[in-house]
Amino acid sequence: MSDAYATRSRLSPSALARPSAIHGTGLFAVRPISRDEPVMRLGGQVIDDDALARLPPPYSSLTVGEGVHLLLDPDHPVRFGNHSCDPTLWHLDATTVAARRDLDPGEALTIDYATHSGVGTWSMPCRCGTSLCRGRVTGGDWRLPRLRAAYGDHWTPPLLARIAADRAEG
Repeated sequence: MSDAYATRSRLSPSALARPSAIHGTGLFAVRPISRDEPVMRLGGQVIDDDALARLPPPYSSLTVGEGVHLLLDPDHPVRFGNHSCDPTLWHLDATTVAARRDLDPGEALTIDYATHSGVGTWSMPCRCGTSLCRGRVTGGDWRLPRLRAAYGDHWTPPLLARIAADRAEG
């Protein structure tokens, strides 16, 4: 496993945690945010599949390699980044999350957890309430053609590798 990842996350001063209709607390824009402007850089502890499987919920993690995950710092506000099936944020690389489009103050800062959750057995019910809501988000959603088209190369690197391998086999 690599320790090349930051141990602490960073949140842009353009974002603030406050009550959210999606799930308790969420992140919101407090000033205009331009498309592709970084909003957060994720950091934490690098763990493997076995360590992840032993964790009691709730926790926040993202897949950064095959069998390798970044367990996000539980005391950092990035943990309030809620899921949406029509997100306002997406990945620029494994740990940099940026605006998917221009955002106005007050907009929820959400990400599709499928773009960074690579554990095949993981799933959660979705409460995003968008017209694109899938009802359930899973670690296998990278296989969905609609999501591949919507997000292009804005997935974590291991999921991009899975998509490329799947296309090569297909």
